[in-house]
Amino acid sequence: MASLAPDTRPHLHLMADMGFADTFQKRLEDLGLAHRNTVVLVGKRPENRLAAGAFPYTDLTQGNAPDPTAFKDIFVHFMLPMVCHWLRHHPGVRVQWVFYGAEIYRNPLVSYSGLLPKTAGYARWRPSEGLRRLGYHVVHRKAWRLALTRVDRILMGNPVEFELIQSLVSNMQARFEPFFYGKALLDVRHLPSTPSAPVNQPLHIQLGHCAFPSVNHLDFLEGSSPTEGIIWHLPLSYGDAQYARWLQDRCRHRQDLRWMMDRLPIEQYMEHQGRMSVAVFPNIRQQALANINSYLMQGKPVFLHPENPTYRYYLDQGIQLGSTLDFSRKEVLRLAEKTEENQAQMQRLASESSCNANYLRLFS
Repeated sequence: MASLAPDTRPHLHLMADMGFADTFQKRLEDLGLAHRNTVVLVGKRPENRLAAGAFPYTDLTQGNAPDPTAFKDIFVHFMLPMVCHWLRHHPGVRVQWVFYGAEIYRNPLVSYSGLLPKTAGYARWRPSEGLRRLGYHVVHRKAWRLALTRVDRILMGNPVEFELIQSLVSNMQARFEPFFYGKALLDVRHLPSTPSAPVNQPLHIQLGHCAFPSVNHLDFLEGSSPTEGIIWHLPLSYGDAQYARWLQDRCRHRQDLRWMMDRLPIEQYMEHQGRMSVAVFPNIRQQALANINSYLMQGKPVFLHPENPTYRYYLDQGIQLGSTLDFSRKEVLRLAEKTEENQAQMQRLASESSCNANYLRLFS
C-alpha cells in the first residue's frame, strides 16, 4: 500500500497586532522555519499597526481572509472576536490557541475579575465598560462558544494557569502544550554592560508595566505608605490612557512616584531596567511575563501578587519570589541573596535551548 505524501503546506499564524509578532518572526527566521510559517496580523486598523515587521494584515472579512485549506495547522495568537466569527464560516477548521491572557481575563463572556477593591472603583464609573459587556453578549457570544469547541491545544508556559483557564471555560476540551515566545531572552541581550543598581539607598523600584487597571497600582500604593529611600517608577506608556490619568489624579500627593509616560525603544527600556533594584507586579491575572522573566534573569528581586498563577508555579519551580502583600525592605534584602539560585532556575525553566525546542517541535 502506497504511503501518503507528506503535507507540505505551511502553518498559518493569525496574530493580534502586537510586538510579539516581531519576536515570533525573528525566532522563526533564526531557526530556519520562516518558509514553513505564514504570519498574518489580525486587526481593523492597519494604518495604526504596532508590529514593526511587514506582515500581511486582515480583518478576516469575506474576500480579505486567508483560505484555511491552504495551510496545514492554524495557530491563533490571541482569540479575538474576529477570529471567532471567522471560525463560524469554516465549520471544519480546528485551531491551536497560543494563549495571551486578555482574551479570557478581559472577556465579558467569562466570569472573572482580576481587579482589587480600589481599582475596581475605576471600572464601575465607566459607561463604556457597560456598553462593551452588552456588545459582547449580543454580538459575540455564540461565536465565542463555538470557537472554544474548535481548539485542540492551548500553547502556554504555565500549567497552573492552564488549570485556571480550564475552570473558567469548562466547555473547552483542549489539552496543554508547552510553549513560550522567548521575548525576555531577546530583551536581555539589550541590557547595558554597566553593573546593575545595588540593593541599597535609595531603592529604585519598577511598579507594574503598563496602564491597565488589572495591574492594581492604586491598591498596592495605598497599602504601602511612602518610605524614605524608595522611589517608584511606573511605566504607563501604553494601555488605557484614561486609567493613567485617573491613577495620577489619585496619587498627586505622592512625591515618591516617577511616571513613565513615553514608550521607550527596547534598548532604552532595558537601560531603565538596569537602573532598577527591584520589580513589583500587583496584578492578579498574569501579565508582564517578559518583564518578570527579564528581572529574574538579571537576578533582581521580584514581587508578585500571591494569587497570580505565575507566583505559585515559579515557587514550585524553586524560584524565590516576594509577595506584594508582604513587601518590605527586609524582604528585598532576603531576595537579593537568591540571585544565583533564581538565575540558575530561570536558565533551566526558560532557556534558549528549551524555547528553540518548542519552536522546532510545533512549527517545523
